[in-house]
Amino acid sequence: MNYCHLALLIFLVQVIHGLTEEEAQCLPGFREPRYTFTVTRKVLERGRVLGKVSFEACSQTSRALYSPEDTRFRVFPDGKVTVKRQLTLHESYVNFVLNAWDASGGKHSVPVAVWYE
Repeated sequence: MNYCHLALLIFLVQVIHGLTEEEAQCLPGFREPRYTFTVTRKVLERGRVLGKVSFEACSQTSRALYSPEDTRFRVFPDGKVTVKRQLTLHESYVNFVLNAWDASGGKHSVPVAVWYE
């Protein structure tokens, strides 16, 4: 019986140690160095979903606070990128920077491009 207790204790220590390592290894930031969304129309209607970004805030929740520098776009806490108001892609593309904050208040930015094909 003592060996069973010892084995259980070793197992629990390994599990706790593994969780601590995972938490310590969390690196906040965007999953990709840049995001590109392709659209098939030059005129994008309000509410159109362009795609999704992924951000690790190293917090209990999987949601983040996003702030696009271009006010024509909105990013929901789950990372869904939408058109805030009707937009015409006169140059066949538009670029903007998307900002997000991690659990410790650090700001992270990523370039986003919307391309008409």
